[in-house]
Amino acid sequence: MRLSGLLSLAATDKPRFEYFRRHDQLPFHGGSENDAARTHRRFTIGEAFALRLMLDLIGEDAEAGLGGVPPLYAHRVIVNAMARAREAGFRTLEDFAVAQLLIGAVILEERGTADTDRLRFSRWIACAAADLGPEVAAIAAREDAQPVRLLIVNAARAALDVIGRAQALGIADRPEDALA
Repeated sequence: MRLSGLLSLAATDKPRFEYFRRHDQLPFHGGSENDAARTHRRFTIGEAFALRLMLDLIGEDAEAGLGGVPPLYAHRVIVNAMARAREAGFRTLEDFAVAQLLIGAVILEERGTADTDRLRFSRWIACAAADLGPEVAAIAAREDAQPVRLLIVNAARAALDVIGRAQALGIADRPEDALA
């Protein structure tokens, strides 16, 4: 699909997309710097979904004062969390919706004797909403660390939103397109 379709499915606009592209902050390869080549770039429903997830993680609801993760880090969270979801077998938007999937990152701090000795690091999450607590606990136990912060986005909600917009435009969800 063309850029206009991507923007419609992700519910964003061209200036916002171009900002992310120029700053290399898209959750997928944004295309050539060459304007002529970019004009012919085809996007997938999976890329629209990844962009929608990133926008949700950023907190695009400025009017409500709901901020989120900065774009510089948000696109990395989405790329890595989508990879984790792919490893877990989620292939289509329907898979995300049916599983009530949440994706994101847990920021952990290793256990140490002094604050200055504690390393912080991320681990990626892709699990059902009902399994979030046990999943975070399992990751913390495996890493021998304590959770500091969760950066989570509701992938099921985003999938349903993109599916609805795609149906309105006559765009089908294909397994090869679902994960960017």
